[in-house]
Amino acid sequence: MGILTSMFTAVTGLSSYGNAMGVIGNNIANVGTAGFKSSRATFSDLISSSLGGGSGSDQIGLGVFLNDVQTNFSQGSMTTTGNTFDLAIDGNGFYLVRNTSGANFYSRAGQFKVDSLGQVVDSSGALLQGYQADTNGNITSTIGGITLTSSAVPPVATTSAEILGNLNANATAPTAAFSITDTTSYNFSTGMTFYDSLGNSHQMQLYFRKTAANAWGVYSQIDGGAAAAQTNMTFNASGAVTAGGTQTVTATLTNGATTPQAMTVDLSSLTQFGAASGVASQTQDGYSSGTLDRISVDKEGRVMAQFTNGETRALAQVVLSRFTNPDGLVNVGDNHFLETVESGAALAGAPTINGLGRVLSGTVEQSNVDLGKEFVDMIITQRAFQANSRAITTSDEMLQELVNLKR
Repeated sequence: MGILTSMFTAVTGLSSYGNAMGVIGNNIANVGTAGFKSSRATFSDLISSSLGGGSGSDQIGLGVFLNDVQTNFSQGSMTTTGNTFDLAIDGNGFYLVRNTSGANFYSRAGQFKVDSLGQVVDSSGALLQGYQADTNGNITSTIGGITLTSSAVPPVATTSAEILGNLNANATAPTAAFSITDTTSYNFSTGMTFYDSLGNSHQMQLYFRKTAANAWGVYSQIDGGAAAAQTNMTFNASGAVTAGGTQTVTATLTNGATTPQAMTVDLSSLTQFGAASGVASQTQDGYSSGTLDRISVDKEGRVMAQFTNGETRALAQVVLSRFTNPDGLVNVGDNHFLETVESGAALAGAPTINGLGRVLSGTVEQSNVDLGKEFVDMIITQRAFQANSRAITTSDEMLQELVNLKR
């Protein structure tokens, strides 16, 4: 009988809209959850019966059912926090995290912290995964947990240096014999710091003495000791170096470091123009030992360590993953998603490539829940539930009238 059928049809509405209210309630409950992705309930009508046995014009529906709960993976708003390991993805990627059992999960929640072992973990203790770096700071293809090193950087002895500058072409050749203590015996001098194998700093001074047109004598001095003659330099009429552009300076050390220490000094970029002598820049490749000073994460997801000796080295690079069908991911709680057959296999890569997005340090991606929309959906769902309840009571009244016919 159609009256009984209408009651069961209304029951499907009560069940479906009750579950839909659960979806809405979950969205509202997680409005403050970082990286949370809202969901929506979608409905489908149940297969209809035909009164006439074949024509589609006399079909009566049998109700509704909750067909699917779809996740909205649109990006949430960004909030600046200043915490280095608050990481937000500006793009479509997911973080790869691994729990203590070795299971992989994927997440958009970027509120990470450093545990007592120096490991970067999320709020549930799962380890953030990244491409590992070798001892020289080069990123490799090996994926593993990101761990912050606490070891010191060993010193590196200086082996090469470079000086860019100019020697005054209008300078007058000194007449006095060269002497470090006689400033009239040379035209220009410059110094730089270099490091030995133990990380100790030393001072190297270079003196330039014009000997003739386009010709200069070069002398070196280590730590205030005696001067040593170097290879003479010559320039052409255009002011470019033609000889003596590479100097080998040898330092004899007595402090227990490797000795003698030979250094190649590149002077090939020096010019001889009619301007005051001076140094534009100078570099050398050595440094002292250093300990970890601070950590930063750049937009490419590289975890950079800065040491007290001024050196910067990559420790790892955050790995991101994307999916052909992210709607196929299963939410397993703790802001974690699990890969499934429907989602397709995870496609891992470095940030900023293949649409994975860039990483923003000191930023948190907020929930993408739209409270205004949720409240409107709540009103619609409530009214739909009430209407289905009313359909049941009305059908019951009709059945009561039917029963009363017997009286």
